[in-house]
Amino acid sequence: MKLSQLLPRVIAGAALFISILSCSENLDSSGVCPVLCPTLGGKVTNVIIDGAIAIDTTVPVTSGLGSEPGLLLANRGDTLDTRVILRFDTLPQKFTPVSDTARPITSVDSAYILLRVDTLHIVGPGPVTIEAYDVDTTADDTATAAVLALFRPDRFISSQTFARADLKDSTKYYISNATVLSKLQNGLPLRIGLRATGAASSQMVMTSNEFGLPPTLFFRATPDTTTKPLTVNLYSKTPADNRIVAFNLYDYTIFAKSPPAAPPGTLAVGGFPPRRTYVRFVVPSSIIDSATIIRATLLLNQIPNPALDPTDTIKVLPQIVLAGPAVTDPVKAAQIVGTISSDTLMLRPGDSGERSVELAGAFTLWHNIPADTLPRAIILKTVTEGNSPLEIRFSSSEDVVAALRPRLRISYTTKVPLGLP
Repeated sequence: MKLSQLLPRVIAGAALFISILSCSENLDSSGVCPVLCPTLGGKVTNVIIDGAIAIDTTVPVTSGLGSEPGLLLANRGDTLDTRVILRFDTLPQKFTPVSDTARPITSVDSAYILLRVDTLHIVGPGPVTIEAYDVDTTADDTATAAVLALFRPDRFISSQTFARADLKDSTKYYISNATVLSKLQNGLPLRIGLRATGAASSQMVMTSNEFGLPPTLFFRATPDTTTKPLTVNLYSKTPADNRIVAFNLYDYTIFAKSPPAAPPGTLAVGGFPPRRTYVRFVVPSSIIDSATIIRATLLLNQIPNPALDPTDTIKVLPQIVLAGPAVTDPVKAAQIVGTISSDTLMLRPGDSGERSVELAGAFTLWHNIPADTLPRAIILKTVTEGNSPLEIRFSSSEDVVAALRPRLRISYTTKVPLGLP
């Protein structure tokens, strides 16, 4: 079905959902708002469907290397080690002094990269040393192992140590003037790999090109401090045959070490590299098609994950899967999603117990769109997907303890409000 055919039905469904939601705080509708909330009528039935889960599984986020909105630079010992790659493939070879003609660049002075740091989510008291390496290579652009191998002494460019207080929203990271000059004079790309080191654990997120505030290179073409610095933006010439991939690779994060993966049969949300939980339901048509859903809740059992920052809080968001029935692979289907609610779950990785995911918005859409057009599926993702290594874990339908498996709780009535009396 085309989007133009779906849209009116989706809007109508959303309007019905809002109408019901405004009355759902008092299910007996005992005259609290007789005009705006006509009596639902009929008995409200509450059921818990243990066998409502057709499929639940953990899937990777496949948006592609470099498509994340932030750049994660972390040194967390044996638990997490990530590097940031910046590509400046087009360096200027000439500059024009004020009231003069263009001339070749023969010197570089005060070269630095301006990094936009998310100061609210820095981990570690500092200090932290950031090392820069030359990671230019002819290897395949997505061969991260080949790039990691270039973080070695003969590729070292420079380093700078920051106290915690020195890490600002806009932080200047100074690099070797000689390296920049050599690259531009020889017409070579300047591809820099950043690595965090130091005795203390450290972690920070910098905004990326996808976010709109990318790292930027500045330098003066003369030691004269009165001259205006030249500005060089991120750019990748490769792969030449795929400009979308090349755009993503302007800047990106790679990991040398990542936290242990969740055990088999466990549902995972977040982490690094990021993961989502995909859930597809089987709900009786007598409920989803013919009844008015007052409330729908997915009940999950959270499993403690002590691997990394177990007491920190992370937001988990449910989204509806918009992939049609032709997309049978959960990995692919989980990438085609839409918003059903702005409500998020505030969870800590180290906690445990029952968690409730509200899905009334999804059921409203499913009521108005046939299952052969829109499968009954959702995903769970973190709001900071790709920027945070924190991972939330849940029991799956494979759990040996039946009481810990996901369940669906629904409150519904078979009487549908007809509108204003």
